[in-house]
Amino acid sequence: MMRIEVGQARVTLMRWGGWLLPAAVMAVSLLVLVPLATSSVVGGVAAIALVAGVTSIGVVGFEGTAIGALAIGVALSPMDNLRPVAAVSFVSLSDVLLLVGVGCLMPVVLGRRWSLDPWFVAAVTGLSLTAILTSVLSDEPLASLNSVLRLVIGAMLLPIAFMIWRPGASMVVVFSWAYLLGNVANFLASFTQGVGDGGRRIGFSTHPNIMGLCAMLAIGVAIVLWEVMPRFWGVVALGAATLCAGGVWVSGSRAALLAVVAMLLLYPVVSRSVLTAVTLFGLSLPVIFVAAQAILAGENSSDNAFGRLLGGGSASYSDLDRRMLADVARAQFEAHPVIGAGLADIYAAHNIYLQIVAAVGVVGLAFFVAMLASVLLRCLSVDRRFLLLILPCFGYVMIGAITTIIWDRFVWCVLALPFLLPLMRDQDDADPEVDGAAQETVDTPPAAVGATASAQKDGATARER
Repeated sequence: MMRIEVGQARVTLMRWGGWLLPAAVMAVSLLVLVPLATSSVVGGVAAIALVAGVTSIGVVGFEGTAIGALAIGVALSPMDNLRPVAAVSFVSLSDVLLLVGVGCLMPVVLGRRWSLDPWFVAAVTGLSLTAILTSVLSDEPLASLNSVLRLVIGAMLLPIAFMIWRPGASMVVVFSWAYLLGNVANFLASFTQGVGDGGRRIGFSTHPNIMGLCAMLAIGVAIVLWEVMPRFWGVVALGAATLCAGGVWVSGSRAALLAVVAMLLLYPVVSRSVLTAVTLFGLSLPVIFVAAQAILAGENSSDNAFGRLLGGGSASYSDLDRRMLADVARAQFEAHPVIGAGLADIYAAHNIYLQIVAAVGVVGLAFFVAMLASVLLRCLSVDRRFLLLILPCFGYVMIGAITTIIWDRFVWCVLALPFLLPLMRDQDDADPEVDGAAQETVDTPPAAVGATASAQKDGATARER
């Protein structure tokens, strides 16, 4: 009796200790760190963030902390103008949280067997080595190597971390919701925060085109949630997608508008659903009517995507500027066609493929295209419920011909989602005996299971005799 009471007391003490220890750590940390940072707002915020991180690790562990940091980082990624330090213009708050999340994953994945995607890793390795060689031989090696570092961290870190971690479908859903809701928040904020040229909305993004691009990717993510979530939450996702469509509209991004149309046309093809095709056609009729009326009326508004697509506002000046920059990139490519002229002016042309071939030549372009192709291939090789992840990935591949964005996290947060899932062949390699036993338990009534267990016990007793 005494043993039971001692055991219960021990369990109770451990249960309370699980909450009291993190609370004690937070209290001591606040007493030590906050006074040290009273003279600096940045120091105070950093101290509080450190305390919160340590407490989170104590309560939910490294993986739980990583999930929280990554989810918040993904949600804030469209709002890339939010900076932890205003003087550091190339690091956003989202970048910091994503790096913290990846760092917290390290203790979790170190003891696991890594299953790397060979196509993506080979393409990334080839592109990185080519970019480093090109940078060393370029006229501005330091500036070019800085861009190589940003390329590696921005476009390669999340996919590789996710493919090593591979938590499964639940994290795809969590991060998809985070990205979708982050874009909804940015759209709502755009009515009070930030206006670009010609009245184009910008929200907490650094450019209207970035707001439009992120909203386009969020629409693709919402379609995935519509397919995999229960119907109520699927409808909520579509409602959020409607607000993201508003984000595309007010951003004035013509590229994002065209990519949304392309994704919606591809959707019934990938899903192979006649009902989806008919539904989308019916929903498109009012849109087609409004577009036709705008064309007949000579609509050339400068503050929405459709008006700029028709040549209104700053569209003509933007087109002229892009043609001039594209000519510069072509001249760079003609001067260094094999390995390029370096990544110092990687944002020069408004075409990521032209930018890459001018920077790292045809060799680097081949590796870059292979990297994007491996992302699309990954979408085709994972759980069929998430096949539609190919939609936002295809949207980015298409919009790449008219955008400058190569390695930014607000793009690769979405392109990295397929790497959270194991490949279909990995799922098929599961132990058949375990799968068979599980299936038998599901398919067999309880009475039959009991009878089977009794018969196996009798047989074992007979063998012992």
